[in-house]
Amino acid sequence: MSIAKSQKGFDWFLVVIVNFLWATQVPVIRFIGDSLGPVSVAFIPTVLSTILLIPFLWIVNKKQNRTFRWRWKDVKYFIFPGFIGIFMMQFAFTFGSQHTLAANAGIITLTIPVIVAIFSSFMLKEKLNVVRIISFVLAIGGVLLTSMSDVSGANFKEGEFTMGNLVFLFACFCCGYYNTYMKKLIDRGYTEFEILVYCSLAGSIFSLPLLIWVEPFHFDTFLQAGSKAIWGILELTIFVYAVSWLLFLYVLKRMDVTQAILGNYLMPFFIALLGIFLLNESITPLMIVGGAIILISTLLVTVYENKLLGLLKREKVKII
Repeated sequence: MSIAKSQKGFDWFLVVIVNFLWATQVPVIRFIGDSLGPVSVAFIPTVLSTILLIPFLWIVNKKQNRTFRWRWKDVKYFIFPGFIGIFMMQFAFTFGSQHTLAANAGIITLTIPVIVAIFSSFMLKEKLNVVRIISFVLAIGGVLLTSMSDVSGANFKEGEFTMGNLVFLFACFCCGYYNTYMKKLIDRGYTEFEILVYCSLAGSIFSLPLLIWVEPFHFDTFLQAGSKAIWGILELTIFVYAVSWLLFLYVLKRMDVTQAILGNYLMPFFIALLGIFLLNESITPLMIVGGAIILISTLLVTVYENKLLGLLKREKVKII
C-alpha cells in the first residue's frame, strides 16, 4: 500500500513538473516573438525535437527488442493526432496568442480540462466521480484567485480580438483531443517514446510546406536572430516539446487522462511566478492562496482519490 501511495505521490510531483515546463513556453514565446515569425516559433522546435528523439527511440527499441512501427496498421494511428495535436494545435496556439490579449488567452486555457473530460467520456469511457468534480471546482477557484488581474484585464467584447480568441479556443480543443488520444494509444500498447516521436514526425511533415513556402526557414537568418532567440528555441525543443511530453505520457500509464490533465490549472499560477522572476511582474497574497488551492485540488484527484471515494462510500452505507 505504501509503495502504491509513494508512486501516486511521485506521479503527482511529475504532473506538477510537466505543467511548470509547459508554462515556460509563454514567457519564452514573449521573449523570442519579436525575433522570429509565428511559423518558426511553432514548428522549428517541433522538427528539432523530433530529430532529437528519433535516435533515443532507436536505442530504447533496441533494448526492448521492438521494431520501428512503419507499417500502415501502426502509422494510421499517428497521422490524425499528429495533424490535430501537433500541427494544428501548435500553429493555432501561436497565431491565437499573437492576436488576442494575454488575459483572454489565460482564461480560455481553463477550458482544456473540461474539454478533456468530455473527450475522455466518449473516447475512453472515463467517468467523473464526486472527488474529481470537487477537485475541478477547487482548481477553478484557485485559478480565479491566481488570475484576478487577468480576469479584470480580459476583453471579449472588442471585435479585434474575436479571431484570436476563436483560434486560441480551437487550439484548446486540439490540445484536449490530443491528450485524450494519447491515453488511447498507451492502452494499445505503444510506448511513450513511440507516441511522441511518431505524432511529432507526422506534425513535422505537415509543417514543412509552411517552413518552405509561407515563412521560408533560412539557417543564416535564424542565427542572426540572436542568442535570445536561439536559446528560446532550444528551451522549447528540449523541455516543452520533448521532456514534458515524455513525462506526461509516463504518468498516463497509471492515471486517467481526466486526473492528469487537472494539473493544467497549475499553469496560470506557474506563468504568474515566471512573470515575477523573468518579466519583473509582482506577486499578490491572492496568487499565493490560489496556487495553494490548486496544488491541493491536484493532490485530491491524483494521490487521495481512492481513499476519499472509500470514505464517501462507507459514509453512504452508514446513512443507509
